Amino acid sequence: MRNLIISSALILVTGTAIAQQVPFSSQYYANPFVTNPAFTGNHEKINAFLTHRSQWTGMIGGPQTSYLTLDGPIEAKNIGLGLNIYSDVTDITSRVGAFANYSYKLKVKDDHNLFFGLALGAINNKIDFSKAVVRDTEDPFLFNESQSKTAFSADFGLGYTWKKLEIGLCAPQILGNTMKYKKEDNGSSYYTFARHYQGSVKYVFDVVKEKEITAYPLIMVRYATGSVFQYDVNAVFDWKKYGWIGVTYHSNYAVAISGGVRYKNLAVGYAYDLGIGKVKKYTGSSSEFLLSYTFGGNKKEEEVVKADNPNDAIVDEAIAKLKAKSDTSEVEIQRLKDELAKLKSGETAVTNKNPENLTENLMRTASSADFVDDNGMGMSSGFYVVIGSFSSKDNASKFKDANIIKGYNNTQIVQNYKTKVYYVFVNKFDKQPDAEGELLKYKAEYPDVWVQKLE
Repeated sequence: MRNLIISSALILVTGTAIAQQVPFSSQYYANPFVTNPAFTGNHEKINAFLTHRSQWTGMIGGPQTSYLTLDGPIEAKNIGLGLNIYSDVTDITSRVGAFANYSYKLKVKDDHNLFFGLALGAINNKIDFSKAVVRDTEDPFLFNESQSKTAFSADFGLGYTWKKLEIGLCAPQILGNTMKYKKEDNGSSYYTFARHYQGSVKYVFDVVKEKEITAYPLIMVRYATGSVFQYDVNAVFDWKKYGWIGVTYHSNYAVAISGGVRYKNLAVGYAYDLGIGKVKKYTGSSSEFLLSYTFGGNKKEEEVVKADNPNDAIVDEAIAKLKAKSDTSEVEIQRLKDELAKLKSGETAVTNKNPENLTENLMRTASSADFVDDNGMGMSSGFYVVIGSFSSKDNASKFKDANIIKGYNNTQIVQNYKTKVYYVFVNKFDKQPDAEGELLKYKAEYPDVWVQKLE
């Protein structure tokens, strides 16, 4: 197998490489950002990952791959930004890449979102014949000095989500750039980064929704000109608070067993690949370590029990109402105090020329540019009838669900991304009188109901 590795490397540098593989991984499901730039910043927080994979353990020159990634969202603009730095060493060849990632989320309609991603960067490719072990030590080609070349590269990706379904398409090394190396006989050799094509399908099932326990299958396919078609089948069980376990089948190569634990913002994962088929006796095993950290979100969020059926709706709603009052942020409380102070001093808010209506409805005005919906999309101007405000998205979601169960089917969530406050509103109107009329329907049930005007 050792000779096979060397022979393959020699073939690549003495001609044109048409099947250069992108770095391999068994835990990409934990960090999809590394396989598709469209999923850059596809979480609520900023995430950092450090991954190291040692392939073909015990074999000198076996692939060694390391990743360092950082990505996060800019919710107000539906943008994700990221940085990906990796090192991939296999015998006499080594590559170091650095990429800046960008993604944009486009809401097509309710629950349907399209993601566009682009990664731009450079790859440095080095060939060092001093590490080669060959039979013909007189081969003049081996007298070439170590050569290092750098080329620009780009990955393009697309993503689509609908509720719990996630589909991805990606074309790594889409530029297909070629690097030129000089030979001992003054000739030239060429090393080409071939275009790759990858696709993925994932569907998440709620096992125990209130505890955020999920399970999902994930299928990944890969192809590059000159190489065989490859596919992975993943099955992952994930408990958001504590960790995950997974099983991955790599076609014609190995079965990987993986798992990880979470503690607050820190997560540690490990994967072990067991070779299968004809390559088993040559490749041995592989190990992969993962370390991640999530920035922000340290505050412990109080949990609200969600009703599992309509019969629990009354109890659930009562709990949610209490949360609506107790969970309101200090920013909102201060805003109310300021408005009441204006009323006591005889001032009239600029957003409502009728002091009596202001007293009754507590009309508030803000820029729609400061708000995003539950999917992170921008909000349109109008009048929103709000029945609760929360600092915790989880509590806001439970309150929304309780009202939907009760029959308020238009209940939705909107967030002020500057103050990080989540509002639950039951309806939206284009005209103020219509919103005020709707507000009266909920006044007895929610004494603190008010109208948020976005302009």
